[in-house]
Parts: sequence; structure tokens; C-alpha cells
Amino acid sequence: MGYRSDVAYVIKFDDIETRDNFVTLMLAKNEPPITQAINECEYGYKHDPIITFKQESVKWYDSFEDVQAHLQIMKDAVLIYGKKGGKYRFISVGEDGAEVCSEDDDDGDLWDYITTIHAVNTSFPTIPTGESTSTLNQE
Repeated sequence: MGYRSDVAYVIKFDDIETRDNFVTLMLAKNEPPITQAINECEYGYKHDPIITFKQESVKWYDSFEDVQAHLQIMKDAVLIYGKKGGKYRFISVGEDGAEVCSEDDDDGDLWDYITTIHAVNTSFPTIPTGESTSTLNQE
């Protein structure tokens, strides 16, 4: 079955033109894993120069070709377009709650886009007001 994670990342550039040029460059590599990875991303935002990716309950192992392609996209954004704002934030939360975060975001700008929230959710049955099922104080 394997260990599963929820993963997400955001890549941000200085402007829409730079973002679109980056996507074009990634597609021009003509490497099927990179093309598939970029096509799994969202990058049609009209007023925000970002690329986003989110997947739930996925086997996210660094040895997998598709995972390597997504990691390469994040690295290339910084390597090629770092002077034009290319930066990223990646978060993975495993099925055991373990969290992994990597980023190239010195100013914390990408925290507005992606962060984790740990919560406890319950669905206890309701007890009508004034009634109790407890037998501790009953004689």
C-alpha cells in the first residue's frame, strides 16, 4: 500500500509575463515528466504571477520520476528566474502527521498561499439539554 502524503507547492514570480515565460520554457524542454508535471499545475491566474500544485493521498517518494519532475520545476524557478522573483514553498504532510517543508522564500511572502493547520475534529452525539446519560450521580 505504501506511505501516502498530502502535498502542495506554490511558485511565485515578479510578474505574469515572467511566470508565463517560465511555463513556456518548461514545456519547451520537451521532457515528458516535466511536461506532465507542469500540466498538473495551475497557472492560469490572471492577476497573480503564481503556479500552484496540490495533491492528496499520494505516494510522494523522491525516487519517483513524477516527483522528481515537480522538484525540478521548483528548483528551475529559482535557478533560472530567481532574479525575477522566482521562489517557491513546498509542504508535505504524511499520513502519520509528519510534516516536511522546503522553500526558497526569504521574506515569508508565500506563507499567505500555503501553510498547514493541525486540528481535531469530532462528531460526538448530542445530548439534549438537561439530560445526561451518566450513571455516576444517580441513586
